[in-house]
Amino acid sequence: MEKIVQDFLNIQPQMRKNEVWRFVDFSSLLTEELTLPHGERQTAEYRCNVPDMEALRMVVENGFCHQPASDCGNGVIICSLHDAIKHHPELVNQYLGHCITRPNPYQQLNSEHYTDGIFVYVPKGTSMPQPVQLQSVINAGHGLFLQVRNLVVADEGSHLTLIHCDDSYDSAAAFANNVTEIHVGQDAYVEHYKMQNLNNQTGLLNHTYATLEQGSSFRSVSVTLNGGHIRNHTEVIMQGEHCEVQAHGLYMGDGEQQTDNYIFVDHAFPNCHSRELFKGILDDTARGAFNGHVLVRDGATKTEAYQSNNNILISDKAFINTKPFLEIYNDDVKCSHGSTIGQLDEQALFYIRSRGISLRTARTLLLYAFCDEVLQQIELEPLRNRLIDLVKKRLHGELTLCSDCALHCSSPCNGPEVNFYIDTDKL
Repeated sequence: MEKIVQDFLNIQPQMRKNEVWRFVDFSSLLTEELTLPHGERQTAEYRCNVPDMEALRMVVENGFCHQPASDCGNGVIICSLHDAIKHHPELVNQYLGHCITRPNPYQQLNSEHYTDGIFVYVPKGTSMPQPVQLQSVINAGHGLFLQVRNLVVADEGSHLTLIHCDDSYDSAAAFANNVTEIHVGQDAYVEHYKMQNLNNQTGLLNHTYATLEQGSSFRSVSVTLNGGHIRNHTEVIMQGEHCEVQAHGLYMGDGEQQTDNYIFVDHAFPNCHSRELFKGILDDTARGAFNGHVLVRDGATKTEAYQSNNNILISDKAFINTKPFLEIYNDDVKCSHGSTIGQLDEQALFYIRSRGISLRTARTLLLYAFCDEVLQQIELEPLRNRLIDLVKKRLHGELTLCSDCALHCSSPCNGPEVNFYIDTDKL
């Protein structure tokens, strides 16, 4: 077994004594078959499967970025982190590691051993006309232990849309311990979308650290479609007044999959707002966890913070641990938190079926309606439409085309297009 894999395993027993990491156990995925990457490259081109979306794409394949820097003009820098350290050391040294205010052993392991990643710098007052898409690809044909490091800097008054995709292109086991730092400058706006679609033998520990300066905004939406065990660990620190954070997530699991979401939002200054909405659907023996922590520090008056986690368990063997948590040291605030765990509403099912709709179609309609609130938080229309399609496919068997499905997808995977119309006015 690679020494770094053993080091990761040695960390776990102690970390599981910490409430934040109590439900995180990757032991079953960390095997002797995992090896470190050595710059393996399987293909020269990976295509984006989001129709009608133009984006500046950078691919990290098996832990390394093989692409040259993108020439965007206006002082924008998009390149591999390795090239950024070589050609822009003053920027990298200024920001790398500075978004991490609460280090943990997993993140420190990444800091010591990361192979490569992506560097994005948007200078003052610049608005990127196109999204930047970071595609993290696992495609080696054998087990890999990956550690990727990404650094994103949006300077004062800038605007950036970042799309982060985690994909596996084979069925080989793998594990990724990745860290992404995002610095949002004064009055800047960053949209960060995360899509995760990995095989059942792959584990992902995905750290995202974001710091916000005065007057800045940060929108984050994560959609977890598939994966053996995925942990999204997000920490957002507000370092000035009038900051706004929108953090949302949708996770879907079946079989023996596990999905964990942890988010920490630090309100250290007055007049800042945050809103979190996470929703999950779990079937079979899938397990999930949500741990949300909002800290309102002394002096952070006029804070508004809202946190919600809602879950639907399809089977009686699916399991969710949910813990929304507010820590408030002020009186002059508006804060709320809550969570729900349940099954589909039997009355709603009966009402839909009484209109002549099959049980399967009725269940699919209700599940999609449950997911739609999170999907509508995606402001980028082509991406939103594509994810709506993927969620519909996931709800009725992932890649299975169902001729009687009421949620017909616009890009079916197999077979001819089937039109199935429902007059919703009659529901």
